[in-house]
Amino acid sequence: MYFDESAWVALGFIIFIAIVWRKVGSALSDLLDNRVNKIKNELAEAETLRIEAEKELKKFQVMQNEAVEDAKRIIADAHEAAERIRNAAVEKAKESIKRRENQAKAKIAASEAAVLAELKMRATSIAISASKEILVSELNDELNSSIIDESISQIKAAQ
Repeated sequence: MYFDESAWVALGFIIFIAIVWRKVGSALSDLLDNRVNKIKNELAEAETLRIEAEKELKKFQVMQNEAVEDAKRIIADAHEAAERIRNAAVEKAKESIKRRENQAKAKIAASEAAVLAELKMRATSIAISASKEILVSELNDELNSSIIDESISQIKAAQ
């Protein structure tokens, strides 16, 4: 077999490519393997981060639910407190009204008593004046003496 120069160049080129391919192929293979490992590590890390993020999300959802429950409880407590305050205010108002009503009744009773006392005093005064006028006009000296003597004897008997 005779090889001419072109065949030797082609054979040399093929040997060169084979040698280069072996060296470059292993380097390229190592480079690709490193890249694959790096991507696998990044995917594993991303999966780990996703799992941690889901855990955090669940934790925050639980915290949010607790906060909502706390808010509902606080609102319910506030409504109950407002109801107690309203009931206490109504009760105090009723007591105040009752106390003022009793005070008004006491004032009315005191005023009635004062008016009755004044009426009695005026009636007594009028009765005394009328008696005096009747006695002065109808009594004579002899009858006056006998009434005075009788009154003196009653006073002595009472002592």
